[in-house]
Amino acid sequence: LLRAAADGGDVVVLWGEGTAAGERGAQVVDALLAVAGALGVGDKAESGLIEVPAAANGRGMREAGVLPGLGPGLTDAPEAGMGSPQIAAALADGELSALLLMHCDPLTTHPERPMWERALDGAGSVVAVTEFLTPSLREHATVVFPSESGAEKEGTLTHPDGRLQRVRQAIGHVGEVRPVWRVLAELAERCGAGLNVSSSAMVTELLVKAVGFYDGLGLEEIGGRGVRWQDRDAASRLPSADLPDSELVAPPELPEGVRLGVATSLWSGPTVENSPSLRFLAPDQRAEIAPADAHRLGVTSGDEVEVAAGGEVVRARVALRQAMQPGSVFLVAGTATDNAHALTNGVPRTVEVRKR
Repeated sequence: LLRAAADGGDVVVLWGEGTAAGERGAQVVDALLAVAGALGVGDKAESGLIEVPAAANGRGMREAGVLPGLGPGLTDAPEAGMGSPQIAAALADGELSALLLMHCDPLTTHPERPMWERALDGAGSVVAVTEFLTPSLREHATVVFPSESGAEKEGTLTHPDGRLQRVRQAIGHVGEVRPVWRVLAELAERCGAGLNVSSSAMVTELLVKAVGFYDGLGLEEIGGRGVRWQDRDAASRLPSADLPDSELVAPPELPEGVRLGVATSLWSGPTVENSPSLRFLAPDQRAEIAPADAHRLGVTSGDEVEVAAGGEVVRARVALRQAMQPGSVFLVAGTATDNAHALTNGVPRTVEVRKR
């Protein structure tokens, strides 16, 4: 960072969505903005911060207002909603009774798995829109709407750098599959919040009207190469915000133990598990550790270990990584069994690693 600041060249800071999760998320963002300010990112046309979302179109969802405290166009919401941890807690405590799941199974995709187990048990009704029925959705879902595959979808998505791109339908819908926007529109209509849309183009038009810095953007302009909304005149409608100038808060000391990290795999998830030609690629759980930690534990590559925290245990096979910092362990998220999310709680935590 010091060399980048001294060189005076363009700097792009990449950071992962999970970095800003949990109770200290706001403090992490303040620290990132402080780094950007120190590097003069705001004064350089080709510099900036780019968040790498946890899932495809994560940036587009946020710009549309799918966040607890924000409305469309990254404006302040008139009333703050709930994040997924708060939704899970409210369902578990009986404060909420219905849950709509879009392309997710919280027991495999979300932190706080024990909380979500209680939430799904306590929910009066669970409506799932999904391509594949996982064991937990099969058990808990009251109604299941079959979802489109990627090749059946029509609409837009937003890349991490702000480029909007068209998604065009390549194959027809099979059986009872309908466009997700149509399912949501009908649900909204029955809940007294009708959208009065009859095509994906009309949905895009509503989105453009709601997001100020998309103003005037049409599917024809997006075309085949896409458009970065920051390069359009309407970008000036993005609400401005001052960089934090208060002293940064030092992070708390982690309790004794091994620091837990979670890595995603391209091959984990129900799509691969349900594909006969890809199923062999689905990863088993592995615990990536440094050689020094392996020596301390008396294990080597391929040995079985248990990773434990908060009363939950994940079993994995050791994979040695020379470049890893001692005192850390990385598990794979989204595996069919021994999922790392059984141990994650949305904030940095330590775990115990022991030989089986």
